[in-house]
Amino acid sequence: MTFETQTILLAFLAAFLAAGTNITFARALAQVGSFTLTQIANMGNVVILGIYGIWAFNISIFRWEAFAWFGALGVCNFCINRWIFYNGMKAMGPSRHVTIASLAPLPTLLVAVLMLDERPGSLVLFGTTLVVAGVITVSYAPSKGRWFQAGIGWSLTSMLVFAGGGYMRNRGMNIMPDSVLLTAWAAFVAVPTGEVFRVAFPTKIFSWEKIGWSLVPVILLGIFFNTVHQVVMNFSLKGQISLAIPIMSASPVFVMVLSSIFLRDLERLNFRAVVGILITFSGMAAIGIGRHG
Repeated sequence: MTFETQTILLAFLAAFLAAGTNITFARALAQVGSFTLTQIANMGNVVILGIYGIWAFNISIFRWEAFAWFGALGVCNFCINRWIFYNGMKAMGPSRHVTIASLAPLPTLLVAVLMLDERPGSLVLFGTTLVVAGVITVSYAPSKGRWFQAGIGWSLTSMLVFAGGGYMRNRGMNIMPDSVLLTAWAAFVAVPTGEVFRVAFPTKIFSWEKIGWSLVPVILLGIFFNTVHQVVMNFSLKGQISLAIPIMSASPVFVMVLSSIFLRDLERLNFRAVVGILITFSGMAAIGIGRHG
């Protein structure tokens, strides 16, 4: 298996795991504040990945630079952007929000070309365009005759920060390819950072009073999906981010499918969604063929 094929398969798996995370946490967001859920997810990453990461760590590959990149990732993505992401999902609903947040291939291609000296071919660019068009077709639904809805700013901001985070993951993983320990470190940095920001955030996002025993399995499942997703995403982004992130942007397709099964009160598939799925997978195929070509 070539390195590019591995990147494609891992990105595809990351897209599915991201959808699983978003579906489970969408249920939890109805009961807890967005910042509370952010801290829960981070602490879950620390506990699960920290124990295994320390046990399996090979000291010979230790590099301070990698920890610096993932420390910055912890502040920007694991703390601030997770809170932004969950705010957007709470404001717009999972499908519409994830669609906008998944438009990261656009700024990511610029990062890959300008900062990583990657040269994606014309077929990759065409495939990226199809993926973006597909996820919009899948999830867009007009509200009161407007394209722009309340909460769209959260989604756009999350998309831009995620694109920057892809660059940080790429740099850190290529310096020290220990996805488990580096992810645990990023989450560990995010927890106290979030507590520092607590004084500036509105109190409603810290609510947790509605957490009951019935919500515990949902949260635990979301933590599991999220933890595995972070590790897989790091390995994928160790490769060319102009290849990995466009494929990861297919996550809204999986969100729609899973929503039709587990969130029927929120989402229903229609003809436009089916067309969007076909467009998206066509884009993914074009990216894969373009990279190998």
